[in-house]
Amino acid sequence: MYLRLLLPLLLLLWTYSITGQTGLQDVVDKFAGTQVLASAWRAVDVRDAITGERVASYQPELACIPASTQKLLTTAVAMDVLGPDHRFETKLVASGTVEKGVLRGNLYVVGGGDPSLGSDRMDGVPGVEAVLDRWVAAVRQRGITRITGAVVGDGSYLGTDGAGRGWPWADLGNYYGAGAYGLNFNENSYTLSFAQRPQEGSTPPVLGTDPVVPGLTFTNELRSGPRGSGDQAYIFGSPFTYDYFIRGSIPVGTGRFRIRGSVPDPPLWVAQLLTTALRAAGIEVVQPPATHLVVGPLVADTGELLMTHQSPPLAELVDRTNLTSNNLFAEALLREVYRGRGDREQELTEVIVDWLEAKGIATDGLQLQDGSGLSPRNYFPASLMTALLVNRAGEARWRRSIPLAGRTGSMQNVLKGTVAEGRVWGKSGTVDGVRAYAGYVERPDGRRLVYHIAVNNHTLRGAELNPLIYGLMRDLCTAGL
Repeated sequence: MYLRLLLPLLLLLWTYSITGQTGLQDVVDKFAGTQVLASAWRAVDVRDAITGERVASYQPELACIPASTQKLLTTAVAMDVLGPDHRFETKLVASGTVEKGVLRGNLYVVGGGDPSLGSDRMDGVPGVEAVLDRWVAAVRQRGITRITGAVVGDGSYLGTDGAGRGWPWADLGNYYGAGAYGLNFNENSYTLSFAQRPQEGSTPPVLGTDPVVPGLTFTNELRSGPRGSGDQAYIFGSPFTYDYFIRGSIPVGTGRFRIRGSVPDPPLWVAQLLTTALRAAGIEVVQPPATHLVVGPLVADTGELLMTHQSPPLAELVDRTNLTSNNLFAEALLREVYRGRGDREQELTEVIVDWLEAKGIATDGLQLQDGSGLSPRNYFPASLMTALLVNRAGEARWRRSIPLAGRTGSMQNVLKGTVAEGRVWGKSGTVDGVRAYAGYVERPDGRRLVYHIAVNNHTLRGAELNPLIYGLMRDLCTAGL
C-alpha cells in the first residue's frame, strides 16, 4: 500500500530533478548574454574529450585573440616533435692553445637555446651565481690563469629576432617581454629596485639592478601612486639598446619596491658576468666581453670543451611554460622546433600550422605571430583549440603542465573549495582587453570535456570579468548534458 503510493512520488521527484537541471547550453548562453559583455566578442566551445562531439557552444568559429592560451599549441607541438626527454645544451669552450696556464684565444660560452640556464625559479636548476661558479671552476681545473682574448657569449644557435613578431613596445622592456636567444641567462631578466616615498606624486629613486647589467641606464619618470595601488610601473626599451625609460607608478611607502625587466643583449650579459667572475677569482682576462656578433661564432668542431651544461628534460620546461605562463620558455620551444625543421624559408610559426594540419585539425581563421600569445595579432577560433585538446586528451604528461583549479600554477587559488577544485584544468590568457581560458574538465558523473572560453575587446576590470568566467568553468562540472 505505502509502496504503491511512494513509487509515483519518487518518479515525480526524479523527473523533476532531470528536467529541472540547467543544461550546459543554457549556461553558455547565459554567460554569453551577460549585459556587461554585450559590447565584447565572446566565443565558447565545449566538446566531449573522447568523441569530440560538441556539447555546447557560442560562436565557436569566431576568431579571437587567445593571449597565453596559445601556449597550449606551442607546448603540444614541442612535446610531440622534440619529445619529453629532449634537453638543451650550453658549452664552455677554450678556443685557442693553452700553454703554461695561458689561453691564447677566447673563452666561449656557446648557447644551445636553453631558456632555463641560470634560472632559480625551477627546482634543481642552478641559479646565476652557481652557474658562474661552475664555469670558473672548469677554467681553473684546466689550469688557465690568463686569457689573452675575451669571454665571448655565443648566441649564434638562434638569430637576433628573440622577441616575438608584433610584440607591443610597452612590453619589450619588461620581464615578460624578454625574447629567446641562442644564449639565455636568468630568464633574460633582472630585478630593478626602488626606494618608496611617502608622498604621492614624488619620484621613487632607482636603487639598482640584481644582477648588475653593465651599461644599462634609466631615465626615471616613475611616480608614487596611492597606497595599495600595486605595481603599475613599466620599463620601456628594446633589444640591443641600453637607454631605458621607467614610467607609471608604484605605491607610496617607506620600503624597497621591486619590479623585473628584460636584459637587452643576453649573450653579452653572460660574457660580462663571467668576465667579472673570472677576474674576481684571480684569472686575468685581457680583452673586454664580446659576443659572436662582434668576434664571430665559435668555428664548428674546434676548441677544447671544458664543460657542458644540460637543461632539465623538455617536459619540465613545458611545466614551467604552462603553469606560470612563461613567454620566454614558449618562444624558446617554438624556435627549437623550427630550427629542427631546417626549413628557414618558412615563417617561424608555420611549424605549428603544419603540425595542426598533419593532425587533421582545421586551421581556418588561424593567424599566429609568436609562440607565447603575447602578440595582439594572434587569433584563431575556439573550435581550433578544442580540436587540439581532443587530439591531445591522451597525452597525460603534457596535460600535467596545465594548471589545475585549486591546486597548481596560476589556478592554485581559483575555484578553491568548489566542485571544480581538482576537476578543471585551465590555461589562462590575458592581454589588454582579452581574457581567455582553455583546458579539460573531469565531471563528477565521469564525463570528460574540453573547453575554450574567450572574451575579447572588453572594458571590464578583472574583479568584474573573472567571476563570470570562473562561474562558467564551475558550471561545466555540474550542468546537464
